Amino acid sequence: MDTQGHISTEFNEALTAVKDNTVAIGILAQKNVENAFAGLMQRDVSLCNQVIADDEEVDQLEMQIDNDSLQVMAKYRPFASDLRLVIASMKITHNLERVSDHAVSIAKRARKILKGEEIDEISFLEPSYKHAMIMLNTALSSYVESSTEKALTVLTMDEKLNEYHKKATKAYTKKLEDPCDNHKTYLNLVFINRWIERVGDLSTNIAEDVIFMESAQDVRHGGELED
Repeated sequence: MDTQGHISTEFNEALTAVKDNTVAIGILAQKNVENAFAGLMQRDVSLCNQVIADDEEVDQLEMQIDNDSLQVMAKYRPFASDLRLVIASMKITHNLERVSDHAVSIAKRARKILKGEEIDEISFLEPSYKHAMIMLNTALSSYVESSTEKALTVLTMDEKLNEYHKKATKAYTKKLEDPCDNHKTYLNLVFINRWIERVGDLSTNIAEDVIFMESAQDVRHGGELED
């Protein structure tokens, strides 16, 4: 009896499920970062609380993807590009779970900041945040579209994010050195600024995994994509 068609259909469905769930965790992680930052900027504690609650779904989905990926490798023993898809999806999922963890950290610090008076210097975070979110969105798009070109674009954006991060950190450090009544707030903003930068760093990791998935080339640690 010929079962090849049946097995291929099951295999394709399993691969599709892994990719679909990876995209789903990406959407959740991205939304958590957006809500954490919106909670801070809009002084909305409910948004911060929502981020903390929603992180549980991200954690559960990460474990499901890991389990499904291991099942695919054990049951079907995929080769070449299919194996790279499964491995890359597991690594990308881990990075996205960390993105969501940083969103939770931002939300928790934001709740502390919101207990105090509103300060104008919170706006110093906006350039870093906007740039990091472009990186994250582009990295996720590169995975969805299997686009090496978009993934490479993310890698070129990291230096600019570092500039935004350093500029805001310098401004907050200066405030901490001056006499004022908001030292705790400025210190919390330093931490938030760092976590926003980490979102960008994790987006770079995702982009590198997409490049590996599509080209079988490792561009981590300064490696370059060969023609």
